[in-house]
Amino acid sequence: MAEQDTTSPAPDGAATQDRLKQVEAAFQRATALHREGKLDEAIAGYRQVVQVAPSFARAYNNLGVALRAKNQYAAAVTAYERSLANAPGDAGALSNMGNALRALGRFEDAEAAHRAALEAKPDYAEARYNLGLVLKDRGRFAESLECLNETVRTKPDYAEAHWDRALAWLQAGDLKRGFAEYEWRWRLGDNPPRDFTQPMWDGEPLDGQTLLVHCEQGMGDSIQFVRYVALLADKCGANGKVVLECQAPLTRLFARLDGLHQVITRGEPLPDFDCHVPLLTLPRIFGTALETIPGPNPYLQPYGDDTARLAPALAAPPGWLKVGMCWAGKPTQRNDRNRSCGLAPMLEAIGVPGAVFYGLQVGPRAAELDQTGARGLIRDISPQLKDFADTAAVISQLDLVISVDTSVAHLAGALDKPTWIALTFTGDWRYLDREETTPWYPSARIFQQETNGDWRGVFSRIKAALLEEIGPQGPSEGAADDQ
Repeated sequence: MAEQDTTSPAPDGAATQDRLKQVEAAFQRATALHREGKLDEAIAGYRQVVQVAPSFARAYNNLGVALRAKNQYAAAVTAYERSLANAPGDAGALSNMGNALRALGRFEDAEAAHRAALEAKPDYAEARYNLGLVLKDRGRFAESLECLNETVRTKPDYAEAHWDRALAWLQAGDLKRGFAEYEWRWRLGDNPPRDFTQPMWDGEPLDGQTLLVHCEQGMGDSIQFVRYVALLADKCGANGKVVLECQAPLTRLFARLDGLHQVITRGEPLPDFDCHVPLLTLPRIFGTALETIPGPNPYLQPYGDDTARLAPALAAPPGWLKVGMCWAGKPTQRNDRNRSCGLAPMLEAIGVPGAVFYGLQVGPRAAELDQTGARGLIRDISPQLKDFADTAAVISQLDLVISVDTSVAHLAGALDKPTWIALTFTGDWRYLDREETTPWYPSARIFQQETNGDWRGVFSRIKAALLEEIGPQGPSEGAADDQ
């Protein structure tokens, strides 16, 4: 911040005006840095401003926004409280605070903050949208949809509201309306559509033509929706072709799908094609409802050579339950902070007799085996998993997979392997609302938090289910000597 010029003293009023101008200029510099995405520098600038101008409400509000973008939610809430102390009833600060409270799982407080924002500014579309999100988190879907519908009515081009309305409909089981609304994903700022000159397929017959299907979003989504590829061969006719573009770790696994002419790894040159379709648009085109989700299961298969190669790593005493475990998803996923429990809570479940546990976690979070001291209690298979075809070969030889909501859970379900999914309190649309099963994966069983953040309760129930699965007799006598 610029230092005040003291070489020529000014009258008190003029000095105050100069100081205010300096503070405002410093605030604008911090705001410019914020807009450029330079969060650390912006936060430093806002802090300097509030140090010399502790009543500057806008600076506290912007500081809270920047802290929230850095996932520092508790500090963000405090910044918003300071902003509101200086500007009581400010609708923007109230709604911003509600967003930070929601990120902390303080849903009741978040709802109160958004309602206060709407009391201050009844036509505040963003606050009504944010209130709808919190109500969905609280399982109040009808009220959530009322908020989202009202938001869309008053602001028809609000892409985020359309998107979250799609997710609410899907989680409520209204798949047809949900997948129709899901097309609003292309209007989100971080999800632009592919720029092809060829037209997007609309579901009409494609006799003799080549259709490019391209994966989108995460690898779990690709695994879940690749089941639709089998439905496309009839649309293309005897001389048509279906080409699938997917993420590199999935290429070898998807190459075994029925009805495919070719699999292309994303980033490689594409062959000639006549039209294209994003993978997650297929449920809308096929008019999917809960009763018409494509089967049968399994729809993915491992390679026999992979299965034989990896079998020695999965040796276990006769009669013991072989259980795979995965405790974290991709860290860049929006809700990963909530959905990925980490290994520590899972340790609640692995003390049962008669079971051998195998770590299917890959990437940096496989290191939690050492960080928690669980290496040896859980056998680390990750060094042998080079792609999802390898993971499929391992899962096919297990009795059970226990996983958070991530691609491993989707893969186990696609292989029709018994799969126990540890789910957050807010859940996810593909598991519907507070259900113990999912129509997408008939072999899956859902263990959902009963209160927000209660992973211990989830894995206590999983432990009890494991003991029931193993049975009162436990492993065969003397089995430990066979190890």
